Amino acid sequence: MKDHIPTPGHDLYAAIDLGTNTCLLLVARWDGSRLIPLARELRVVRLGAGVDYTGQLSEQALARAAATFREYQGIIESYNCRRVRCVATSAFREATNRDQLHKRLKDATGYDLVEISGREEAKLVLQAVQHEFPYTGGNRVVADVGGGSTEIAIEKDGCLVALESMPLGSVRLTERWFHHDPPSSEELSSAAKHIDIILDGVDWSLPVSAIVGVGGTVTTFAAINLKLEKYDHSRIHGAVLTVPILEQILALCTDLPLQERLELPGLHPGRADVIIAGGMILRAVMRCLKLDRLTVSDRGLRWGVVMELVEQDS
Repeated sequence: MKDHIPTPGHDLYAAIDLGTNTCLLLVARWDGSRLIPLARELRVVRLGAGVDYTGQLSEQALARAAATFREYQGIIESYNCRRVRCVATSAFREATNRDQLHKRLKDATGYDLVEISGREEAKLVLQAVQHEFPYTGGNRVVADVGGGSTEIAIEKDGCLVALESMPLGSVRLTERWFHHDPPSSEELSSAAKHIDIILDGVDWSLPVSAIVGVGGTVTTFAAINLKLEKYDHSRIHGAVLTVPILEQILALCTDLPLQERLELPGLHPGRADVIIAGGMILRAVMRCLKLDRLTVSDRGLRWGVVMELVEQDS
């Protein structure tokens, strides 16, 4: 989606975020104080399909990623960007054949795909959130629920004080625990117990007063709550989700089979099969934090990546 008329020049940057479920593109201009988005794109690549079981990226996933990168290359080149950075997260980190994907993308586009750790991912997301929503009210959490992992960053008055990256993601959890449509009560219970086991390994003793949610799970719940027929960045970014609303939407989704879930306004088709797992993770994190509301940010990892490029050039 192009938001502005392109103005090619040396202040334009691009980032591709290849996640477990989606592949996201951002082309933005730095105006000296903030990023002005020029192009924002989302494709459901489902890179992590089956990785939790096989440890490998499938041939189909490799092909989907390569096709998306070629498409994104065309968009990026139309803007004559100064620098481009492509990053990959959970599924790529875990796949034993990730070198195959790197080579395929390099051959197809000339772009290098850079693996980033969960901790680096959390830092970049935090950087993007701090730029959008500066906070000086004590300790704040930034939570990014992804397809393969969940990252937690805690800041105090703008300074990072703790980071966690957990193997909890909407795609991973769905593939591991849900085998009926909709998931059975036994499957939901088993998934919830698994989430609790992972979260029990995190030190939640540091008191926090606010949370910002990032990632497809959070923005999707916000879009469903707003009943958006078409995704609207201006309405999602800065929206508030409360625990009662989250639980209400989650209960609705768990009662509906996939085909009926797909009819919910605001639910992207590429997220419909994994939204229940994502919502369960988000709800559990908020319970651990003892917080009943969060602010939604639709500016996550790709925004942090571009901001890092700007800093390197300044």
